[in-house]
Amino acid sequence: MRKQLRRLLTAAVGAIVATTALIAPASSASAAYPTCNSWTTLRPSSGYVFHIPSLGRNSGNYLCQLELYDGYNGGGAQSAVFVLQGSLNSCHQAGLTQDGKYGPLTRNAVTWIYRSVGLPDPPEGVGVYTQIAMVFAIKWLGQRQVGGETRTTCLHYLAI
Repeated sequence: MRKQLRRLLTAAVGAIVATTALIAPASSASAAYPTCNSWTTLRPSSGYVFHIPSLGRNSGNYLCQLELYDGYNGGGAQSAVFVLQGSLNSCHQAGLTQDGKYGPLTRNAVTWIYRSVGLPDPPEGVGVYTQIAMVFAIKWLGQRQVGGETRTTCLHYLAI
């Protein structure tokens, strides 16, 4: 099962990266893609609610980037990093302070997840490849209310 997931993630990320490379301008990733400034809320039929960093609120546009130290000056990047950190803590036991700052500890948690699913380490300047890979590699926190209690689940994007 784990090998199948790794193959599926690698194939999905590879296809997206290849497609993005064909349509993206020749400039560097950090110059070509804006910073993720919000999140997209996914509401599958299971009743769980998932938040995933994106460009624009509920846009479903994951062609954005998170770089080391994003969120340190406030702004939308903080909310994108905040939802990322929530999933890293709940689904991957990262032990991060959920402060909306993409610092070295958050970066290290993302790198650990990349390695665990067989992806190469993300570059220091986190570009679109890294953000899209992050969407597929990380297990995302889903929550729903049942009888006054909050139930949680952690799923990969392809399983949401």
